[in-house]
Amino acid sequence: MKRPEILIPFLALVATAVVYSALLWKSLDSPGKFNFSGNQFSEVYSYHIKSLEQLKHNAPGKFHYMMADIYEAAHKLKRNGATGDHIELNAFELLDLEGMEED
Repeated sequence: MKRPEILIPFLALVATAVVYSALLWKSLDSPGKFNFSGNQFSEVYSYHIKSLEQLKHNAPGKFHYMMADIYEAAHKLKRNGATGDHIELNAFELLDLEGMEED
């Protein structure tokens, strides 16, 4: 049985956020230049998607190993308490579910 993998779009989004964070840190003088928006970083996100898909195509075994390891590492962090339940509850409390529209 194959181990579960992190999804390509999720990893691409995280990698894009890392690029954004590095650029923001580099430009501490003028952080307003780097708003995290889809328009500004869509090319970076697309690059990550294409790179991961190419790796999956060219080396499927290595791709699976890497993606499964990342998935497993994220779950270990959660199990070991790196993200406390109190943080998750506070974030959930910020949602106005009663006032939220539905599809």
